[in-house]
Amino acid sequence: MKKFRTGFGFDVHELAEGQEFWLGGILVPHTKGAFGHSDADVLIHAICDALLGAVALGVIGTHFPVTDAKYKGIDSKVLLKEVVDLLKSKNVEIGNIDATIALQKPKIKPHILDMRTCLA
Repeated sequence: MKKFRTGFGFDVHELAEGQEFWLGGILVPHTKGAFGHSDADVLIHAICDALLGAVALGVIGTHFPVTDAKYKGIDSKVLLKEVVDLLKSKNVEIGNIDATIALQKPKIKPHILDMRTCLA
Protein backbone atom coordinates (compact mmCIF):
# COMPACT_ATOMS: atom_id res chain seq x y z
CA MET A 1 0.00 0.00 0.00
CA LYS A 2 1.27 3.45 -0.91
CA LYS A 3 1.78 5.98 1.84
CA PHE A 4 -0.95 8.61 1.72
CA ARG A 5 -0.06 12.21 2.62
CA THR A 6 -2.15 15.34 2.92
CA GLY A 7 -0.95 18.93 2.79
CA PHE A 8 -2.67 22.22 3.39
CA GLY A 9 -1.80 25.46 1.66
CA PHE A 10 -3.01 28.98 2.24
CA ASP A 11 -2.03 32.24 0.58
CA VAL A 12 -3.30 35.83 0.58
CA HIS A 13 -2.30 38.79 -1.57
CA GLU A 14 -3.59 42.34 -1.60
CA LEU A 15 -5.62 43.32 -4.67
CA ALA A 16 -4.47 46.58 -6.21
CA GLU A 17 -5.32 48.77 -9.19
CA GLY A 18 -2.99 48.45 -12.16
CA GLN A 19 -1.93 44.86 -11.39
CA GLU A 20 -2.64 41.82 -13.53
CA PHE A 21 -4.81 39.18 -11.88
CA TRP A 22 -3.24 35.74 -12.29
CA LEU A 23 -5.18 32.88 -10.78
CA GLY A 24 -4.57 29.20 -11.37
CA GLY A 25 -2.03 30.03 -14.04
CA ILE A 26 -4.34 32.09 -16.22
CA LEU A 27 -4.85 35.82 -16.58
CA VAL A 28 -8.32 36.71 -15.31
CA PRO A 29 -9.70 40.02 -16.61
CA HIS A 30 -10.41 42.38 -13.73
CA THR A 31 -9.88 46.00 -12.69
CA LYS A 32 -7.54 44.90 -9.90
CA GLY A 33 -4.86 42.28 -9.59
CA ALA A 34 -2.89 40.63 -6.84
CA PHE A 35 0.23 42.43 -5.66
CA GLY A 36 3.32 40.45 -4.77
CA HIS A 37 6.99 39.68 -5.42
CA SER A 38 6.13 37.13 -8.13
CA ASP A 39 3.04 37.26 -10.34
CA ALA A 40 1.11 36.80 -7.04
CA ASP A 41 -0.97 33.83 -8.21
CA VAL A 42 -2.52 32.92 -4.85
CA LEU A 43 -3.99 29.65 -6.06
CA ILE A 44 -0.67 28.31 -7.31
CA HIS A 45 1.10 29.56 -4.18
CA ALA A 46 -1.41 27.75 -1.96
CA ILE A 47 -1.01 24.57 -4.03
CA CYS A 48 2.79 24.80 -3.71
CA ASP A 49 2.46 25.20 0.06
CA ALA A 50 0.11 22.20 0.27
CA LEU A 51 2.44 20.00 -1.77
CA LEU A 52 5.51 21.04 0.21
CA GLY A 53 3.67 20.64 3.50
CA ALA A 54 2.53 17.13 2.61
CA VAL A 55 6.16 16.01 2.56
CA ALA A 56 7.41 18.28 5.36
CA LEU A 57 9.53 20.46 3.05
CA GLY A 58 8.53 23.83 4.44
CA VAL A 59 6.66 26.59 2.65
CA ILE A 60 6.97 28.34 -0.69
CA GLY A 61 8.92 31.25 0.84
CA THR A 62 11.63 28.86 2.04
CA HIS A 63 12.28 27.63 -1.50
CA PHE A 64 11.59 30.89 -3.37
CA PRO A 65 12.37 33.77 -0.97
CA VAL A 66 11.17 37.29 -1.73
CA THR A 67 14.70 38.44 -0.91
CA ASP A 68 16.00 36.68 -4.04
CA ALA A 69 15.79 38.97 -7.09
CA LYS A 70 15.57 36.04 -9.51
CA TYR A 71 11.99 35.45 -8.34
CA LYS A 72 10.86 39.05 -8.89
CA GLY A 73 7.89 38.94 -11.24
CA ILE A 74 8.32 35.20 -11.89
CA ASP A 75 5.50 33.18 -13.38
CA SER A 76 4.12 31.06 -10.54
CA LYS A 77 3.71 28.13 -12.94
CA VAL A 78 7.52 27.96 -12.97
CA LEU A 79 7.53 27.73 -9.16
CA LEU A 80 4.89 25.00 -9.25
CA LYS A 81 6.93 23.01 -11.76
CA GLU A 82 9.97 23.25 -9.50
CA VAL A 83 7.91 22.03 -6.53
CA VAL A 84 6.51 19.13 -8.57
CA ASP A 85 10.04 18.24 -9.75
CA LEU A 86 11.24 18.33 -6.13
CA LEU A 87 8.47 15.93 -5.11
CA LYS A 88 9.30 13.61 -8.02
CA SER A 89 12.94 13.57 -6.88
CA LYS A 90 11.64 12.32 -3.50
CA ASN A 91 9.53 9.64 -5.25
CA VAL A 92 6.30 11.38 -4.20
CA GLU A 93 3.34 11.04 -6.53
CA ILE A 94 0.51 13.59 -6.54
CA GLY A 95 -2.86 11.86 -6.41
CA ASN A 96 -5.29 14.74 -6.16
CA ILE A 97 -5.42 18.45 -5.43
CA ASP A 98 -8.47 20.28 -4.16
CA ALA A 99 -8.55 24.03 -3.57
CA THR A 100 -10.96 26.63 -2.26
CA ILE A 101 -10.84 30.23 -3.45
CA ALA A 102 -12.50 32.90 -1.30
CA LEU A 103 -13.28 35.74 -3.68
CA GLN A 104 -16.34 37.88 -4.39
CA LYS A 105 -15.10 39.52 -7.58
CA PRO A 106 -14.26 38.74 -10.27
CA LYS A 107 -16.43 35.70 -10.82
CA ILE A 108 -14.13 32.80 -11.58
CA LYS A 109 -16.60 30.10 -12.63
CA PRO A 110 -16.06 30.91 -16.34
CA HIS A 111 -12.31 30.37 -15.85
CA ILE A 112 -12.24 27.17 -13.80
CA LEU A 113 -11.87 24.78 -16.75
CA ASP A 114 -8.96 26.83 -18.13
CA MET A 115 -7.34 26.81 -14.68
CA ARG A 116 -7.73 23.04 -14.36
CA THR A 117 -6.25 22.53 -17.81
CA CYS A 118 -3.34 24.86 -17.09
CA LEU A 119 -2.53 23.31 -13.74
CA ALA A 120 -2.81 19.74 -15.03
